[in-house]
Amino acid sequence: MFFLKGTFLILLIVLCYGLPLANWASFIALSTALYALVLNKINNRKILWYISLIIIGSLLITRYSINNSKIEIGEQIYSPNDLILNESLPEQIEKEARRDIDLLRLPFSITPANIIKTENPWAFSADSFFSKPKMSRTVNFLNFNNRYDFRVGVLNNAKYNYFGQNMGSSGAYYPLLFHFQIPKSLKNEQLCWVGNIFIQINNNWQRLYSDKKKCFILKDYFEPTEQQIGIFGFDFNKDKPLSISLKNKKHLLLFLLSIFSSISILLLLTRLNRDDLILLGLSIAGVIIFLLDQHIRGGHPEALSGFPYMGRGNDGLTHYSYAREMTAALSKNDIFEWLKGKESIFYYMPGMRYMWGLSMPIFGESFFGLLSLISLAPLAIRNILSNIATRNWQIILLLCFLCIPIFEAFGFFHLYLIKYSIEGFGAGLAIAFLLGSVSILWKKNNYRFKKYELILAGLFLAIALSLRPNYVPAIIFILLGFSLYFILIEKRIINALMLGFGFFPVLLIPLHNYYFGKRLILITSSADIQNNMRNGPDIWMECFYSSKIACNQILEHISIWISYKEPWYIVTFLFLWIVVFNKKFSYFEKIFATSMITGHAVFLFYEGVARYSHGIWIISFLLSIPIISKIIWPKLSKIYLVSLTYIK
Repeated sequence: MFFLKGTFLILLIVLCYGLPLANWASFIALSTALYALVLNKINNRKILWYISLIIIGSLLITRYSINNSKIEIGEQIYSPNDLILNESLPEQIEKEARRDIDLLRLPFSITPANIIKTENPWAFSADSFFSKPKMSRTVNFLNFNNRYDFRVGVLNNAKYNYFGQNMGSSGAYYPLLFHFQIPKSLKNEQLCWVGNIFIQINNNWQRLYSDKKKCFILKDYFEPTEQQIGIFGFDFNKDKPLSISLKNKKHLLLFLLSIFSSISILLLLTRLNRDDLILLGLSIAGVIIFLLDQHIRGGHPEALSGFPYMGRGNDGLTHYSYAREMTAALSKNDIFEWLKGKESIFYYMPGMRYMWGLSMPIFGESFFGLLSLISLAPLAIRNILSNIATRNWQIILLLCFLCIPIFEAFGFFHLYLIKYSIEGFGAGLAIAFLLGSVSILWKKNNYRFKKYELILAGLFLAIALSLRPNYVPAIIFILLGFSLYFILIEKRIINALMLGFGFFPVLLIPLHNYYFGKRLILITSSADIQNNMRNGPDIWMECFYSSKIACNQILEHISIWISYKEPWYIVTFLFLWIVVFNKKFSYFEKIFATSMITGHAVFLFYEGVARYSHGIWIISFLLSIPIISKIIWPKLSKIYLVSLTYIK
């Protein structure tokens, strides 16, 4: 029942803001609702639900009554060779665009976005999934300082992956062309801009350029017979970025009413206590702090916009680009192409493209959907710590995870999960789902599980596996260990079946490969390529037969994962063996320890870099905490007491 109530609460939040949920207010409200759902802290009083329905109903009526005007937007990366787009442009605009591009003398080639005849030459935007835009998307207002602030999704098309000429991960500054169609209902509003825009005056397109903010009233350019005014914008030059703002008081009013409504509904329907709210606040604060750091020090102007501008040359760009094309196909009801995921046989891990593909219809061209899931990771950490540490140590370790990077070497730092997710890598979500599964299965004394808990635990393991392939051995051991316990010790086969049922969706990966590619590939076709398996069996065999070069290569490879220069890794790894063989630890703790040992063994063959190994190291670190409390601390206490007696 609480799942149903939680789902309805989330629906109310969605109705407050409308789609896409691509702003900070909706992100905070949604994260709060998710906390209440996960913690089962949703009010049951009918009167509160009735009041909430009245609030949301009033908001929707107000929104409909105001009838906020829609601005049609077309956006595309401009190329003089893009004949499809150029044919749709006014002749004067096309000439001006060619002239500006020639003057720039760009040091990179511009791959045409349109090489096949299409009805719409403008780029697809995930923001438009549930609307029917004439070009790329529709918005209620214009207010952006740069292209990233405007969340231009086509920038994350994998075609535009140029990062040479010392341009770094941000890559080339591809020329963007915009077309704005502003309705007559906004003619009394003031438009301000910086950069190059073109507006039609007496059947001619006039260039308006300014390197400082200038403004005009739209009605000065409206023809009496026209129902809309067209404006083109060029964002070709990094040194002269396009910036436009169109004040819309109606939109501002509706946005403030949306915030008020969501706060009211959350206050009425949730029962989060002080500790829950502090945890949520620190989690969200971590996101904001990281993005501020990226914005100020990291050279990422898009950081605070919510737009995940993917680094050029990274897998994150590929995952995001695939997801955009999948979402575009789904918007045309092409479910087949969405399921195919742009590959007949998966070469890249499949999970991330489908996570983006599920997020984009709801959250548009933003990372807020993924970060809403990442914000739940502290809850998993807190739940695990409640089974292995005292109240004071729980607080200390949670603060370390959220704020103080003392144990960041193990990946025990929330910002890492945020960083990996925003950059488009699967590691952040994989760690979050792995922690979520462990938090469900790791019980202190009561080993009784509800059926939905086991289904969720299995599903989380399946999702984690789809995101990070090196988790396969660890996950298999977790599943086998718990299944054997349920079957042989508890004599409850149904529990094993529920765990397996939750994990069952992982079979969709080989099924996809067989259906679309006619080959039985369990996960990806790239699993054994040299670029991934840097330390393959052949290297180990050469070392076995006394090849000094091969042995040195193995040692160098292993040092990426664990090294004598980093003794904390060695100690933590040895602690896992203590958990396995010491009688003071429960059967479940031994299962987790064994699974982590097998997870570490992967790095004998594959690279143990941070984003690959952090998930394994976090759980290994958590498993080491009971050793300190159960073995080391009692012995130290005993030595201390003996020493006191000796001194006396």
